[in-house]
Amino acid sequence: MKRLINVCGIVIMLIIMVCFPVLAADDAWETAPSITNFYEHSKEKFVIQWDGKADQYLIIVDGKAVTTAKVKNAIINLKTGQHTIIVLPIKKVSKNADTRLAIDIGSYGGGSIDLGALGIDPKNTLQGTESEPFKINYSLDPVMNAAPEVTGAYTDSNDNVVLTFSDKYDSDVYTISIKSGKDVIPTVFDRSSKDAGKLISKNNTTVTVTLDKKYLEKNGWPFPELNQKYGFSVRLGKHPKNLVNGSEETSAIIESKDSKFFDYTPYAVWRNAPEITYASQTADGEITLKWNHDNNGLGCEYRIVSPDKLLVVKKGVKEVGKTNKKEFVIKDLMNGKHTYSIIPVYGKEEGTSSDEKTIEVVNSWVAAPTLECSLKGSKEVLLKWNAPAEVDNYHVTVYAGSGSLLRFVNLDYKKFKEFDIACKPGNMEYTFTYDQNIDPENGTKLKFEIFATRKTEKGAEQKSATSAQTIILK
Repeated sequence: MKRLINVCGIVIMLIIMVCFPVLAADDAWETAPSITNFYEHSKEKFVIQWDGKADQYLIIVDGKAVTTAKVKNAIINLKTGQHTIIVLPIKKVSKNADTRLAIDIGSYGGGSIDLGALGIDPKNTLQGTESEPFKINYSLDPVMNAAPEVTGAYTDSNDNVVLTFSDKYDSDVYTISIKSGKDVIPTVFDRSSKDAGKLISKNNTTVTVTLDKKYLEKNGWPFPELNQKYGFSVRLGKHPKNLVNGSEETSAIIESKDSKFFDYTPYAVWRNAPEITYASQTADGEITLKWNHDNNGLGCEYRIVSPDKLLVVKKGVKEVGKTNKKEFVIKDLMNGKHTYSIIPVYGKEEGTSSDEKTIEVVNSWVAAPTLECSLKGSKEVLLKWNAPAEVDNYHVTVYAGSGSLLRFVNLDYKKFKEFDIACKPGNMEYTFTYDQNIDPENGTKLKFEIFATRKTEKGAEQKSATSAQTIILK
């Protein structure tokens, strides 16, 4: 008998141990939930998450029930402005249960909540303790209205496309869409990722992303091939803030609009346009050009060209010279403005031309000589002028006047003689002798014209401006 009593006692204790936790757990559903996460999901949509022990919850926004959830999270819609959010645990009971508990939501009351619209029968529902009200003053994150712009593209030495675009919002993620024909493939570059982070550089609001071949292929994305036309657009993305504790919600992204597509055809790096870094007159008739160009070690040749114009209308270009270096000197130029550009050449193919550079040449020797004429004797005239070093010769033409009209006007001249005088830089003098008779009544009027000449490296002759002086022999 005693043994039977002991057995019964053990059984009763086991029943208590098993049943009481169940009853305790059953009662725990009424406990007030604790809101743990609240963050922006997309425009006017929020994710809310909470801890709780109920099987079902009612989410109430500004005193109105908006949705129910059997899991501990939900997505709710919010307009901009102030809002109060509450999570209420609820429990359905059998229709035969004799319960007349109304839904009571604290300070908001229950009268304004239409549970029927959510498929809940208030007569068969129990409510637990509501969460602490969560208050928010909502304004749209500005990144969602952002309109980024792809500002440039080029091909690096590894044949990767490099894009430059604007980002004023310090974004966390960049989604770059690659358009080929009608196909548009999005690729993702997360700044927090080790692989993607090293492909991104940022300078103030300017971002540069390298579409690295290994990175794209590793993620199953297409690699832009050389010499094929593509369009590239960018979308900015940020991780939203958990408004409960201010932490970053890395599992979600809010995004901007897509930029317009930027059309670009990737070229081998040597095809990129050279950049002229120096263009200036370095001596009389001489211009020196220098440029930078990444030819990836291929040893490109460079064509130096000048616009070929007819009546200021550009017909094409004419070649000035070629070089394997990144510097070129153009000589024997006359006064005026001269325009040049550089074209890289590899094999028989040409790359992109550099921008044009225009340089104004001003040569001292091109100015007309300053000629002085004076009588040295009855038939001798002394000519004086200054000669710059660049000149080879001076060409002198002598005209003699005839007729009485010479008293009044400088007309009726006839060419008398012309000759060259070898140049000696500095002050020059030449004595001219008139070997004809002098008009005894009016004298003989002589006109001297003089200009400088020089030979170019190719043998062409260049001339300066002309000076003229007159003198009367009596």
